[in-house]
Order: sequence, then structure tokens, then C-alpha cells
Amino acid sequence: MKRAHLVAVGLALSLALGACAGPGSDTPNDAPDGTTQSGAGTAAPETGYTYFDGSQGSFGDYAGTPLVVNFWASWCPSCVAEMASAFRPVQAQLQGEVAFLGMNLQDDRTAALRMVDETGVLFDLAEDPLGDLYVELGGIGMPYTVFIDENGMIVDEHNGPLDETQLAKKIAEAFGP
Repeated sequence: MKRAHLVAVGLALSLALGACAGPGSDTPNDAPDGTTQSGAGTAAPETGYTYFDGSQGSFGDYAGTPLVVNFWASWCPSCVAEMASAFRPVQAQLQGEVAFLGMNLQDDRTAALRMVDETGVLFDLAEDPLGDLYVELGGIGMPYTVFIDENGMIVDEHNGPLDETQLAKKIAEAFGP
């Protein structure tokens, strides 16, 4: 089965299970708090991606800095809410201490750009048009957040939305005080 088809099936399943429905929605293989340990303790992939400005990048660009990668899409209501109410304020509080990367997943470019404007996020944005990184990192629901330490190791993952308090707590647990 092709990767894009697998991602589409997985996203359809996550929508059917309510992964984009709001806080508290768990997806298969998750703990009650939404965490999954499928990739924790492994190195982040070296797969490249394209930033919204057209330049090429990889997780290695953030070496030496803890990185929070959030997979999102304009068609996911929980993603939209999470970006504005959790990621924007936490990123503003931790600017310079932790890097944030919004990874847009299989989205219409115009809709994605509109969402970025509406939410006012200021962190780096990239695209995963076929869902290759999403699949490689083990995403099974949306939104999906991966915490990568300064050494490029995955230390935690979260399927489903996070509010501001939960995100700040997960960052503190993943990267220390």
C-alpha cells in the first residue's frame, strides 16, 4: 500500500475516532493522557522537508536546541484551536530556549496559509504533503506532537490536542526545568 494511502486511511480513522474532536480524545495505542512511546528513545529521522518559504530543512537544523514538532492541518479543528491557544503563547514564553516547528500535513496550501495568518503563530513552518514524516514518526492522530531533545533524540510524543498548561508541562518533563 502506498504511503499517502496509509496516511489517508490513518487520518480517516483518527477523525472517525474523534482525534480532532477536542481535548480528551484518545487514539489507539495511546495512554489516557494521549502519550505514546513508539518512537521515544530513538533518533529523529534525517528525512528532509520544505519550509513554507521554499527552503529545504531537516531536524538536524535544530541541533543543540530542544525542538517541539507539531503536525497540524487547516481541516483539523483541534489543530486550529491548539495552535492559537497553546502553541502560540508557550512558544512566546520559551522563545530562544525551545524551538518550535509546525509541520503542515496533507493540506491545501491556501487554507494552511490562511490558518497561519489567523492564529498568528510565529514559529517555523514546513510541509509534509505526502505524510512521509508523519508516518515515519509514528503519528496516528491529529494533532500530533513530537518532542526532540537537543541531541536529536525523540523523548516524547503526543497524539491529540494539548492546551497551554499541558503543553508547558510536557515541555518541562521532556527537556527539564
